[in-house]
Amino acid sequence: MTFQYPIMTPPFEVVGFKEMNKKQAQQCLEWFVSEIPSRLEILKHAIEESGIQRMEQFDMTPQSLVPLWDWLKVRINTVPYTPDEKKQLQDGLPSWIAEDIRDWKLDISTIALAVDVSLYFGQVFLNKYSSLKWGVITKPKSYIYVNKPTIKGFKNGPLHPPTILTNVCSSYADGNFNKSLLSSFEVWEKFI
Repeated sequence: MTFQYPIMTPPFEVVGFKEMNKKQAQQCLEWFVSEIPSRLEILKHAIEESGIQRMEQFDMTPQSLVPLWDWLKVRINTVPYTPDEKKQLQDGLPSWIAEDIRDWKLDISTIALAVDVSLYFGQVFLNKYSSLKWGVITKPKSYIYVNKPTIKGFKNGPLHPPTILTNVCSSYADGNFNKSLLSSFEVWEKFI
């Protein structure tokens, strides 16, 4: 039987992040952080199921991001946007921007993996730097990561690990092989 990678889903009704009030955002953060250990166990199980023999290399150090990226990048898959999805993305954009929108998106299994790998990525920061912590920013409502779980303590603003991972995965799927988990870690590390 093949291992089916489970998607992280909250046990409460999810409203859009921008629509959450402070209490809902805090509840979401607490749930999210409480799920990290079990999501990392699911990720570890998936890695073991794939035949990786040296699990000790996944030790929450920055160097462990190298074998984790090697494992993840061969599992990145895309699916084409439907014409309606692509039109919705392009609506309201100037033509010179709209024409650069890709014809594809990451598939749901890639996103599920990327979210859990992003938790590992975030924990590497938290393990190395005690000044960092999970938190939420509740205003302004126009802020891109409003009410989303982020890691606070960076000079340039909070880190949203799922965004980093989906960007690195999308970049790889687009043929840019220069970005990796470790290179992303090193970029953000400069802002601590």
